[in-house]
Amino acid sequence: MLTGADTKPQIMVAQLGARMHYAVPAVLHRAGMLAKFYTDAYVGQGSHWHIWAQLAHLIPDKWRPAVWQRLQGRREDSLPADKITAFNIFGMAFAMAQKKVPGYGGQEKLHREYGRRFCDLVLRHDQVQGNGIYGFPWACLPLFQRARQTGMKSILEQFCAPRKLYRNLLAEEWELWAGWEPPDALRQSAQEELEQEELEKNEWQAADAIICPSSFVAQGLRDTGVPAEKLREAPYGVDTSRFANERQAWDGGRPLRVLFVGGVSLGKGPQYLFKALEILDTRKISARMVGPVTIVEPYRTWLQGRVELTGQRPRHEMPRHYEWADLFVFPSICEGSATVNYEALAAGLPVITTPNAGSVVRDGVEGFIAPIRDAASLAARIELLAANPGLLAHMAQKARERAAEYSWERYSERLAGTLEEIMQL
Repeated sequence: MLTGADTKPQIMVAQLGARMHYAVPAVLHRAGMLAKFYTDAYVGQGSHWHIWAQLAHLIPDKWRPAVWQRLQGRREDSLPADKITAFNIFGMAFAMAQKKVPGYGGQEKLHREYGRRFCDLVLRHDQVQGNGIYGFPWACLPLFQRARQTGMKSILEQFCAPRKLYRNLLAEEWELWAGWEPPDALRQSAQEELEQEELEKNEWQAADAIICPSSFVAQGLRDTGVPAEKLREAPYGVDTSRFANERQAWDGGRPLRVLFVGGVSLGKGPQYLFKALEILDTRKISARMVGPVTIVEPYRTWLQGRVELTGQRPRHEMPRHYEWADLFVFPSICEGSATVNYEALAAGLPVITTPNAGSVVRDGVEGFIAPIRDAASLAARIELLAANPGLLAHMAQKARERAAEYSWERYSERLAGTLEEIMQL
């Protein structure tokens, strides 16, 4: 138990990957609550990779090695070097292993394996520090078990929907869209399935509190039997200044530009946007999908017949893609809380998405919430906005206002306040 009116809890963060560009340790540091930050790879002040990340800016994108682009995504200069421990060699091995393992099933197995190894590195490196530990799915259970032994609080950020829900929804997509992705993408043995579900349940049980980015995730956890009193909702935020632009309001004088950002894979729902575009008059709609493409031939070619596929693009390019667009469509089948929706709002784009995207978009205000797997509903909403430039402009203004409610500063306040509340329990 913390004592003293001015005493702030000190929380250790263990994060495998650069999720949301190290948002959690950055928030805790600014709030005076960061005890220590462990990660698998880090580029920032005090890192021996920092100079390479700086040099990457001097090289044109087309000549820049992929590893340098990846390093740029791991750059965060606001954190103090003396509070960071990065296992960079381990991180490089993890990155290379991810490139070699195909499909969702293989990636899940890989994350379990490297999650255990990451926890072992943290525990061998030093005694856990602070009043609490903040961890993430598949890479926190041994840390939470140690925390219990030392009287520390364990806080899990459940950034994704429960795996069983996600996997069931994805398996249904595979039945509906057979052949669109490589046939082994979901394959795991019965034993591996059991291990994954058991790990998830054990993490929920070991956690003193679970941070959920959306009501969709929180409801999914309640449906699996997680006690409601463990759950705290803390929606994400966005750097609104990074995506702000001076786009001219669309007046109907050219085709409406529709943007999708994310993996062009069945789980993100681009197939339903594709079907919606088949319904619409393509002379009045121009569509672009930005993200890595896992859809295989001949379906990839079919997609290219109606949309522009850019492939994966560096993060620093994303603001110009949002600026190009008039409307953002993200018909995802299952998310935690898709950050691309926050980015689109910050860019002043009305958003058409699904309830399963964990979005902060309000139906009929900043855009529309359409049922999953409903191409006709997507088409009807796109057509409505294409026929009403005034409504589109009104929703664009509401989008900017909504983004301000979910700015980086507001997210920092919400998360820090939630954690202080948890630590006082």
